[in-house]
Amino acid sequence: MDQIRELVMSWRAMDIINIANGDEYVVESLLRLLGDEDTTTRLRALTAIGKLLGDPDGKIKSVVLKKGFSRLVTLLGDEDGRIVSRTLEVLLRLLEGVQIDENRLLTLIEASVPVAEREDTFIYLSLLELFRKLQMPPLSWKVGAKIDGLLNADNIYLRTLGMRLLLNSGSLDGKSKVVLECITDLLTSSNVLLIEAGLDFLEEVLAFHLSPDMMKHLVRFLHVLKNLENGAESVLVRSRASSVRTEVERVLFSYYRSRTEEALEVIKELLLGRHVEEALNLALMLGGTSLLLSLWAGEGDGPDPKLLMELLMPSRMP
Repeated sequence: MDQIRELVMSWRAMDIINIANGDEYVVESLLRLLGDEDTTTRLRALTAIGKLLGDPDGKIKSVVLKKGFSRLVTLLGDEDGRIVSRTLEVLLRLLEGVQIDENRLLTLIEASVPVAEREDTFIYLSLLELFRKLQMPPLSWKVGAKIDGLLNADNIYLRTLGMRLLLNSGSLDGKSKVVLECITDLLTSSNVLLIEAGLDFLEEVLAFHLSPDMMKHLVRFLHVLKNLENGAESVLVRSRASSVRTEVERVLFSYYRSRTEEALEVIKELLLGRHVEEALNLALMLGGTSLLLSLWAGEGDGPDPKLLMELLMPSRMP
């Protein structure tokens, strides 16, 4: 053990890769060093373990998964951000191509909460990437309860973590509105990295998780994305917002063009909720002001005429 520690701390540290090949004792010694009081020792042990996980026959990965998973997860609570960041890198390699079991998943989720609560965006994005690539087991009620707890949190970092897990499960299970609200919060954040994460999530939802009950909520994104397109400081964000807005428009047009009555109901609901710009966006996309005027063609009182006047004012036109 002492010899392994000396080697890890020496300029020949990466020689450990050669001598550890097939030697389970060396791997276990490195895993024990993860609990060392010295930060540099923990960092170097993590680096060595990460390199060893590239072993093509998977033997070392099997040992680390069996005997080191708990030690690695514990390091997610380390006070040193470098340790947390490096641990996430190692866990990403360790769990790549492995379907995690329920107990390990629950342990990982529990340990990830303090990571999210640090609100260190760079570390947090690494955490999201780990969960994005995670091969999850079938969603159990225990895992579902954990996800629900995260989705209902006040902290945007925790809610986004819950959304990431929900999307990974393959089914939004009636929570599409919550997911879209979370994405909206990311897109309206003052943190450019969270905004980019929001764009990533919205693209993922558009590609893999669309459902009819989402459509009326998607309308709201036209206004949010247009604000980013016109006002974001980052050229990249402006460009991406424009691209994503075009895709949202395509999806909405494809859905509502054969569902005029449903579109009218959505526009009416937006008007009554004083979401005038959103109503205008959808109306212009589907047929302009003639579509809005048809709101008054049917029976009943219809929306407040003052709202129509507000909607048709030139200042509201894009």
